[in-house]
Amino acid sequence: MRTLPLLSVLLLLQGAIFGQAADGVSGTRLTLHEAQSLAATRAYNVRYASLDTKQAASNSREIIASGFPQISGSVEYNRYIDIPIQVSSGDVFGFPDYLTSFLGGVAQATGVPLDAPPSDPNAIQEFQFGAAQTMTAGITATQLIFSPSYFVGIQAAKAYAHAMEASESKSVADARRAAGEGYAAALAAQENVAILRAAEALAESALNQTRALVTEGLAESTDADQLELALSEMTQQRTTAESMASVALDALKFTVGMPVETTVILADSFETLANAFHGATVLGTPFDANRLPEIKSQSKNLELSELGIRNEKAAGMPSIGAFYTNQRNAQRDAFDFFGEGNWYPIQLVGVQMNIPIWSSFGGKEKVLQAQLSRDRAATTLEQMTQAVTLEYRAARSEYNSSLEQRMQAQRGLNLAERILDRTRIRFQEGLASSFDMTQAQNQLVNAQANHAQATLRWFNAHIRLERSLNA
Repeated sequence: MRTLPLLSVLLLLQGAIFGQAADGVSGTRLTLHEAQSLAATRAYNVRYASLDTKQAASNSREIIASGFPQISGSVEYNRYIDIPIQVSSGDVFGFPDYLTSFLGGVAQATGVPLDAPPSDPNAIQEFQFGAAQTMTAGITATQLIFSPSYFVGIQAAKAYAHAMEASESKSVADARRAAGEGYAAALAAQENVAILRAAEALAESALNQTRALVTEGLAESTDADQLELALSEMTQQRTTAESMASVALDALKFTVGMPVETTVILADSFETLANAFHGATVLGTPFDANRLPEIKSQSKNLELSELGIRNEKAAGMPSIGAFYTNQRNAQRDAFDFFGEGNWYPIQLVGVQMNIPIWSSFGGKEKVLQAQLSRDRAATTLEQMTQAVTLEYRAARSEYNSSLEQRMQAQRGLNLAERILDRTRIRFQEGLASSFDMTQAQNQLVNAQANHAQATLRWFNAHIRLERSLNA
C-alpha cells in the first residue's frame, strides 16, 4: 500500500499541532498586520519619538507665548532690626549762600550781630530714614514690541516640530519593519519545530516497523539501531528548536511593545503570508527618496540650520520692549499693614530699547559657525539621499535573489519528498537499507529547513523593500 505524499503528512501534522495550541492554550492571536500596527504605536522607540514630538510642539507654543504680554505680581515684606543710618557733613543742611549773605547784610545795617555758632567743617550728622517695617505689593507687565530673534525663533520652533514629526514617522516605519522581521523569525522558528516533530514522528514510525521486521527475521538489528540513533538526534534537534522558538516569540513581543509574559499565538502562517505579499506591487512602485521619513527629517534639519544663520544675524539688530509697573508701599513701626495706615503709590510706564553696538567680531564668528552647520546639514542630506538610493537598489536585488532561492528550495523540497517516498516503499520491500532510509529522511529535513529559511529570507527581503520605498 502506497503511503501519503510526505508533504501532505507534514501539513496535517503541523495543522494538528497548531490547532491544539489554538484550542488548548488561551492567548492573544496575532497576525502580521496586527503585530506591525501594534509596533507602530507601542514600540519603545516609537513611544520615545512621540514624546519628542509632543515636547517639540510644546516648545513651539512656549516660544510663541513669550511674545505676548507677560504679567507678574510681587509682595515684599521687610523688618529692619536696625534701621539704616545715613551720614553727612555737619553743614549739609546749612543756609544757602544767598540767604547767608542777606542775613549778614541785615546784621551790618542794623548793627545787630548774628548769634550763630561757629561752623565745624569736620562735623558729621547721622540720620535714620524710614520705618522699622515696610511692605510693597504690585504688578508688572511687559510686552515685546520688536525683536527679529523672536520671529526667527518662531519659525525655527515650528521647523523643529515638523522635524520631530518626520523623525516619529521614521521610528514608526522602522518599528513596522522590525515587527515584520520578528514575526517572520518567530514563525520560521515554529515552522522548524513543526518540521522536526513531523520528521520525528516519521522516524519513530519507521523504527517501529523495522523492529517488527527484525522480530520476524526480515531485517537486521543494526537497521533498527541506526534508526533509533537517528531518532535520538532528531529529538535533540527538536528540543533545541522549541527553545529557540520560545526565545524568538519573546523577542517579537518585546519588539512590538508587549509584556513578555503575554501568551501570544501566531495567527498567520508562511502560506497565508505568501499569498498576502504582492511582489508586483512593490517592484512596480517607483522610488522617490523625498517620500522617506529620514529624508524629510534631514530636510527640516537643513531648514533649521538656515534659520540658525538668520537668528545669528538678527542678534545684531535692536530689540524693543515696553513695561508697566504699579506698586503700593506701606511703612509701619509695628506690623499693622491691614489697618488704617496709608499705602503710597508707585506707578511708571516705559519703553526699553537694546542696541548691540560692538561684539569684538564675536557676532561675525557666530554667523560663520552657523553657516558651517548649514553646510554640514546639506552634506548630510546629500549623503543620506545617496544612502537610501543604495539601500533601495540593494533591497530590490535581494528581493529578486531571495525569490529565486525560494523557488529553487521548493523544487529541492519536492525532490526530497519523492526520494523519501520511493525509499520508504523500497525499504518496506527489503530493497533499501536503514542507512538509505535515514539518509532520505535527513535529506527531507534539510530540504524543509532550506525551504523555510528561503521563505524567511524572501519575507524579510519583501519587508526591506517596502521599507526602502516607504510603501
